[in-house]
Amino acid sequence: DTVGIIVVAPLILAWAVPTHPAWTKIAEGSLLICLLSGVMYAVFGAGMASYIPSLPLTFAILPFIIWAALRFRQREVATVNALVCAMAVGFTLDRSGPFAQGSLNESLLLLLAFMCTVVTTGLVLNAVIADRGRAVEATQRLLQELREQTIRDPLTSLYNRRFLQDYLERELIRARRERAPLALIMMDLDRFKQINDSAGHQAGDQVLVQVGALLKRHVRGSDIACRYGGEEFAVVLPKTTLESAHRRSAEICSAIRREAELLRGVTASLGVALCPAHATDAQALLRAADHALYEAKREGRNRVRIFARASGSAGETAE
Repeated sequence: DTVGIIVVAPLILAWAVPTHPAWTKIAEGSLLICLLSGVMYAVFGAGMASYIPSLPLTFAILPFIIWAALRFRQREVATVNALVCAMAVGFTLDRSGPFAQGSLNESLLLLLAFMCTVVTTGLVLNAVIADRGRAVEATQRLLQELREQTIRDPLTSLYNRRFLQDYLERELIRARRERAPLALIMMDLDRFKQINDSAGHQAGDQVLVQVGALLKRHVRGSDIACRYGGEEFAVVLPKTTLESAHRRSAEICSAIRREAELLRGVTASLGVALCPAHATDAQALLRAADHALYEAKREGRNRVRIFARASGSAGETAE
């Protein structure tokens, strides 16, 4: 009964759940089994007890149990425990090894104590390590959630202004290093405050959520969309030419116009600036795109304007 409780039951329960170990773990496990089998034979079957004190020999097996507990999951630990216990029982029944004492009762008591020590050491140590691993994973998830909260806008789930500043600095450094263009789109919702005044802030929030979802659908995996503040948004497009950025801006402007019913008639004005054509640092690029956005507003809203560096004003228009 004791053998079934401490050896067989954990083995069956551990193997009841299918898993797929990595090849590196299979190789390490094979090495562990080979070395452990050799030590078990040396301790129990090689007659070493005739010239070395018998019982201390069994402690040579514990490092392998600890190895299994530290490096493997419960399934592998239970398997190693079962192997050690099976070999110990087999050699002892054959009257070989440190537990082969004068009387059968004494041999069984020593064998049972050994098996309890091996199984308890392996399973308890493995459980403690697994619990610690779960705690570390939970902490990492919590840290990731906290980080997401610091860089995400809670309403739209887009990146926030703080993240935009850091990201834009990094991408501009990369763009200069790779000699690649980088485009920035600034977008503002036209007459958005009228929605808050007439329908309430909850309706305005719903419009912002829908616009955020629309922006997510219109950005590539390498682009990022941000809520810059209030009803203003920004899109960073690495490795994008001015023509491509202009086309993408026009597509966003048209998509918002097509969703007029869902967005309570809101339209958008967009300004486009390019690094290095219009600016080479983050603040200057933001000012250039914002200036182009202002020109789009001034010229009647619901359009795209490109910053023109030479004149300090916006250039081409797309409605």
